[in-house]
Amino acid sequence: MTKIVFRLTLLFATITSCQQNTAVEKVANKISIATTHIINSEILKEDRDILIALPEGYENSKANYPVLVLTDGMQNIKHAIGSVELLTRTGSIPPIIVVGIKSINRTKDFTPTVSKNNPGSGNGPIYLDFIEKEVVTFVKTNYRTHPFTVLAGHSLGGLFTAYALLEKPDLFDAFLIMSPSFWWNQEQFIKESGPFFKANPSLEKSLYFSIGEEESSASWGMRKELSKFVDSLKANKPKKLHFKHTEFKNEGHMSSPLLGTYFGLKWIFSDMLYTDKQIENYTDESFLTHEQKIMHKYGSQAKQSAESYVTLSNYLSSKKKYQSAITVLKRGVAAYDYDIFLKYNLANAYEKDKNIPAAIATYSDAIATSRKHKFSYEARLQKEIDRLEKIPN
Repeated sequence: MTKIVFRLTLLFATITSCQQNTAVEKVANKISIATTHIINSEILKEDRDILIALPEGYENSKANYPVLVLTDGMQNIKHAIGSVELLTRTGSIPPIIVVGIKSINRTKDFTPTVSKNNPGSGNGPIYLDFIEKEVVTFVKTNYRTHPFTVLAGHSLGGLFTAYALLEKPDLFDAFLIMSPSFWWNQEQFIKESGPFFKANPSLEKSLYFSIGEEESSASWGMRKELSKFVDSLKANKPKKLHFKHTEFKNEGHMSSPLLGTYFGLKWIFSDMLYTDKQIENYTDESFLTHEQKIMHKYGSQAKQSAESYVTLSNYLSSKKKYQSAITVLKRGVAAYDYDIFLKYNLANAYEKDKNIPAAIATYSDAIATSRKHKFSYEARLQKEIDRLEKIPN
């Protein structure tokens, strides 16, 4: 929702625009962001650590969650979890489970083929089997997972992520391919990409390519190699495949993954947003269908931002479509049951629709929410109830 903007000047705008359920688990006075598990891998013939970060509210729900797999778990999981937390809080992505695999020998694990210039390389096919049969299986067995799964990799990990797409396209639904080492073996996988995309015209995936502008010149090096891969994709693009190619200004090889993860995830899940075109042609049926669609695709916890529901409802109210505003806000309240700003707006919409009993009941619900979360807005909400109770029947 980018063009239709309203000023939100209601009672709780300041306090509740940032209001979220921000409880964190504390262990020995430290905040825990992930749990380490050790997989005794029969495929790799060694133990391998994986880090798993669960979305907020996981323990108190019965929902299933999409999964993000990071090839360089130890290196990238901290900034990835930060990005995921922010994007989830703002409704840009659904709550997801983050799985980081500890890298031991990146050249060995992430290279799909042997290179005579890189001793010990070429274990990528075995490593992909490890991810499929042991890591993903472990996560799906021990946690409530939704089928939608994303693989993310940077540098050699980006090469491996592209290889996973070409080798086992059905294993993941979306791919974050960041600063990939497409120079590998004289650009082997650039050469293989065109025939792959041409041979798979029904491929339906989301691919986000990213790199820092300071990683090389646009005419040579990693930026050029990535552009060649993307050009190959464009020339042979399957109709249902979605992709985006981004270069970040003022970012180098080691700084670009943060932005690649953040903007990549935001783009992959961008179909969660109710677009301006949909707003212009709004119907209750199309709105509810959209909400059901994103929950089916990404799990029952998928939702738009609270601000999006408020903005849409304000637009509908400005058109005197109060019943539709109520439909939108009821969905918002169901998605964010702790948000008294949404409940305030819902009560206001009921009042405009001349449904005073429903408005009073909604304010009462907001009072209970304020008391539960110690927001201290009970008195102000009660004033709204007192005002409504003085309205003649």
